[in-house]
Amino acid sequence: MKDWYSGIYKSFIMASVIAFIISMLSTGKVSYNSELTGYSALIFGVMMILIILFKGIYHENENASSFQLLSIIIMNTGPFILKFGIIGFILYLMIVYKDAIIDEEISPSYHTFSNIAIILFLIQVYILYSNVNSDKFASTGKISKVSASIMYLFGLLTLMTSIILYIILKYFRTDG
Repeated sequence: MKDWYSGIYKSFIMASVIAFIISMLSTGKVSYNSELTGYSALIFGVMMILIILFKGIYHENENASSFQLLSIIIMNTGPFILKFGIIGFILYLMIVYKDAIIDEEISPSYHTFSNIAIILFLIQVYILYSNVNSDKFASTGKISKVSASIMYLFGLLTLMTSIILYIILKYFRTDG
């Protein structure tokens, strides 16, 4: 059962990488739709990995108090929850400002920061994918603490980039 499940979330992650590459190499509706697809596929992959992490944490710490369990969950799944929130925020921005993005009624710096966000996500995906393919993850269901810390760092950089995207879309729109 684990093989097909890991195959599914790995496929979602690879599909998001392909969609992000397409979005960076194209413009207009194609870029918008492939970016939307990339974020959506990445959300599904991250959700599936979060399920594995929650299951492993719960089975290892069944007798822990609620506070201890909550702190363990935050320590082990924090980078994923941060990534999940940022992707949700960027998807929200893309949906709300869909017409302005497709019609190019935005500042040219939007595409720059959107590509920066995509590159930061691709770096996180690389770190995530290399950890998910490791024997340690297969046996324990956890990623290494160094990788989690690096993912936190890139997650914070991506959060700053997404806030800049919000500012660009909210306050620096053009009339075409």
